[in-house]
Amino acid sequence: MPAGPVAAGFVVAGSGEWPEGGRFPEDIVARGDASPAGLRVKARWVLEMMEARMRGLGVGWATATATQAYTVHDLHPFLADEIVRRGAVAAGLTWHFCRPPIAGLEYEMDVRGVGLERVIRA
Repeated sequence: MPAGPVAAGFVVAGSGEWPEGGRFPEDIVARGDASPAGLRVKARWVLEMMEARMRGLGVGWATATATQAYTVHDLHPFLADEIVRRGAVAAGLTWHFCRPPIAGLEYEMDVRGVGLERVIRA
């Protein structure tokens, strides 16, 4: 994957553990399993989806400037092996302690790479 700054930037939309085009809720990855092992399977699937979407854009983790995870479950049992090992936290990881917006999902991620990010607070 390319390394270094991304001129135009990219945003990879959030994805949970439900395959696009899959039946809902039948095709949810590790459906109903919020155990550490089940969450690892969910996270691995979502990370692979993020990587596939980034490949389609010609970018990778090295060009990401923000990676975000959305779950109310503990990330620590799989953080090092599944997330850090891939390089998905090179720019840090923001963990939003919340549920994904689709009921029945337990884990979601999104990623972006921008040259300049401004935060405006009201």
